[in-house]
Amino acid sequence: MLGNIWSAVSSLLYRRQCMACGEDIDAAHHGICINCRYRIPLTKYWLEEDNPVKELFAGLVPVVHASSMFFFSEGSVWRTLIHRFKYGGRWAIARNMGAWYGAELRDSALYDDIDLVVPVPLHPLKRMRRGYNQSYYLAEGIAKALGVELCGNAIRRRRNNPSQARRRVSERWANVDRLFVVRRSDKLRGRHILVVDDVLTSGATLTSCISTIVEAVPDCRISVATLAVTRRILRE
Repeated sequence: MLGNIWSAVSSLLYRRQCMACGEDIDAAHHGICINCRYRIPLTKYWLEEDNPVKELFAGLVPVVHASSMFFFSEGSVWRTLIHRFKYGGRWAIARNMGAWYGAELRDSALYDDIDLVVPVPLHPLKRMRRGYNQSYYLAEGIAKALGVELCGNAIRRRRNNPSQARRRVSERWANVDRLFVVRRSDKLRGRHILVVDDVLTSGATLTSCISTIVEAVPDCRISVATLAVTRRILRE
């Protein structure tokens, strides 16, 4: 009897809500309700050796595997979810989504030999204003699910470059030229690194990051995982 009363009181005091749609839920997998899990536009690219995300990097930088978890589209609950953890202080959403994505990567044989997970860094000023790097928490969830090491200080941004949003493709590439520098080459040597970011929009930022790593540590292997990818760049 007391257990039932406490359960009822707890449900009132600590309401659980779906991180995507905000509806009250009794239980969820990684904080996402059943309806949203059913409706999420998954790419399934992590199951494919050759896929459109990997093709984006072909001829630009050497990538072993590359995938994104779901398609990013304007007006969707998934766009809202990303904005919540990116700009709204809800960093735990990024970690939970990383755990979900990491479980999918773990079940794919393609990512079995990942040694290290590295998030794309923010500039210190931007991280200070935001309070955290959302890609770090995303990478943390993925690394834990894969059972591998996370290294959040392997790479540094040289400058606080403007946002890539609303920039033309040519401007985006100029915006990220020589943007990164490797700080911990000792952690990267000879390892298969999974570079993690939140949204793949043009590939410019990730390409700049990867080329910097390859130049500094040529004996490493690199794969890519982003939480979302815009359909637009896959059609270009």
